[in-house]
Amino acid sequence: MHKLKKLRLAAVILIVAVVATIAYLLRGGFRTFEASPYPVPATAFTNWNDVLRHPHDISLNTLQTGVVHMDACLNLDPASPSQAGCDHKPRDLAVLVHWIQHPRFGDFLIDAGFDDSFAKRPPYGNYTEAMRLFNWVNGVTNRQQLGEDLSAQLTRLNTAGVPALEPETEFVFGKAEASFLARAAVANHFSGKSRFVTIDFSAAPTMAPLGPCVDLFGDGSLWAISVPGHTDDDIAYLINAPKPVLLTGDASHFGWAFKNGVAPRGWNKSGTTRGYKSLELLRAFAGAYPAVRVVYGHEVDRY
Repeated sequence: MHKLKKLRLAAVILIVAVVATIAYLLRGGFRTFEASPYPVPATAFTNWNDVLRHPHDISLNTLQTGVVHMDACLNLDPASPSQAGCDHKPRDLAVLVHWIQHPRFGDFLIDAGFDDSFAKRPPYGNYTEAMRLFNWVNGVTNRQQLGEDLSAQLTRLNTAGVPALEPETEFVFGKAEASFLARAAVANHFSGKSRFVTIDFSAAPTMAPLGPCVDLFGDGSLWAISVPGHTDDDIAYLINAPKPVLLTGDASHFGWAFKNGVAPRGWNKSGTTRGYKSLELLRAFAGAYPAVRVVYGHEVDRY
């Protein structure tokens, strides 16, 4: 009887320890983000033919802020029959930031890349403990050269400074993006003064062959496109410059997956299913508008 009590006590202590460890690793998920809605302007466009006939003087500079060294197939749907054709060899996946310059509305960043912690404290930089554990378990490492971080590159390119990196930076994302798991992964990246603005794609018009789309400035120059799947409210972007560019974001990490129609894995099976729908819409758009350059989430080469 005494031994049984000791075993029960040991089991209770073990369970409490495991629960406490999980709660600690996921503590960022308990943080709440107070966000305001993005003020969606009216648009005069109803189809992509019309949009692409009216390019704008908007520029795109893509910066690489480091690499993630991993089996690229790890982030794809593990149940896909096409996984057999993926080489599963660890490779360097580019960590990209897209710098948009609009003559009227100013400068914007799509994604934020790595800060200099990845050069100073490799291989995990400023990752949360949960992200470090995930990287370690899956053999993922991260690499960055000194001076390759976003702040250093923007400072070299723009001597006026780097206002986008100030504590009061405004972050724009999909309304459903900040799920518990997403917050657990990245909540520590934001200062207490960060401002959050969300795009409600449920109220956005659909522009075939894509899904809900938002004309961010109301002039047809920059479009946010709903592509949920890898995360709950992923966004792709169309830069309607004289040479237009489609940024797939995490809806497709690299060219092989895009070409072969293999979606990224989501937080759960439902997310992966939504990822396939988003991927097929992007592939249909790329097929219908071959003059639009496609840039993948972690690869610069075009499909």
